[in-house]
Amino acid sequence: MSIAQQGSRGEPASRTSSRPRLGVLATHPIQYQAPLYQELARRGAVDLDVAYLSRAGASPVRDPGFGITLAWDIDLLGGYHSSDLTRRPLAGKAAWLAAASNWLRRQDIVVLHGHTVPEMLLAAAACRVLGVPYLLRGDSQAESLAAGPRRALRHLVAGTMVRNAAGALPIGERNAAFYRRYGRIPQYRAPYSVDTERFRLRADAARPERADRLASLGLDAERPTVIFSGKLIEMKRPLDLARAIERSGAQFNLLLLGDGPLRRALRAYEERLPVRCLGFINQAELPSWYATGDILALPSGREPWGLVVNEGMACGLIPVVSDAVGCGPDLVAGIGEVFPAADVGALADALHRVARDVPVRRARLRDRMAGFTIAATAAGYERAAVALGHRRRSSRS
Repeated sequence: MSIAQQGSRGEPASRTSSRPRLGVLATHPIQYQAPLYQELARRGAVDLDVAYLSRAGASPVRDPGFGITLAWDIDLLGGYHSSDLTRRPLAGKAAWLAAASNWLRRQDIVVLHGHTVPEMLLAAAACRVLGVPYLLRGDSQAESLAAGPRRALRHLVAGTMVRNAAGALPIGERNAAFYRRYGRIPQYRAPYSVDTERFRLRADAARPERADRLASLGLDAERPTVIFSGKLIEMKRPLDLARAIERSGAQFNLLLLGDGPLRRALRAYEERLPVRCLGFINQAELPSWYATGDILALPSGREPWGLVVNEGMACGLIPVVSDAVGCGPDLVAGIGEVFPAADVGALADALHRVARDVPVRRARLRDRMAGFTIAATAAGYERAAVALGHRRRSSRS
């Protein structure tokens, strides 16, 4: 196992701090998770080590959903300590488990991301053997879309993982219901969050350019502007948005910040409506485009959470989401609108309702987003590590 030093934390052999040793096992570096790890390292309440099964994402990688090669323009590995536990083929799983066990022994408590990746299941089993408590982190919901034998297998695996966990870090209410379904374990609120302050500040700086940006696209800045951010794929249902704009009599601008296989189908709407596909927009530039909008729409047919909603709300956009979007009960209720997925008429009506009172709804955004910051998420991790990590530390003394 190779160790990649990314922060001030020393090599594992020299970890003598009284802080809980918190290990996080993650699949790969993700643009939404890196700010959390950087915040945990900055705060210093835990001694953090993030072990990755792959470094994909930290370097350019082909994304089949966007249909392009992605290279994130924010630092995914700096500011915290990380290790490599690179996944191996089946024949190498025993060697991987040995390396993982060595890493697990150095932790007081471990966060496992999900329960469907084989390495997470192996790590959970190893935790039980080694006496290392583990916390579950993921976006699963109580109701499964699987059917038949797959549903039964999912139920068995999920139940085993949850019941043997020391606790969970739910991202929101629907995820918390998943853990409650399978076991009575402690839950430590750690909401899904983005770097809210970065998005807000960059959007505020770019907002004076709103009219010029829209004019450069041939759009009227006097119209309410709807933003869609994500992959142009069937599951996200961007065509529903274009149809809703058409049904509204072109009373809205629609900017689609993303790419994917449905971009060609959307071109027909661009030709006759105030609809523009801008292609993939990277993280650093996203807030500037959010600043051109009034409404963030996410009409997905399935969406475990929808972090683009966090991003948009941080930039002052009012959310309109389908009832299949997981963040609806937590983020959207009481501020934006939730409509039945695949109902274009209901989507159009929701856009009109929001457009009538954007300033009133916008006044409530700041209070709502205060509970969905990177700091709030980090505090949940810290509470869990302090409360549960002592078991492992006590057994060592």
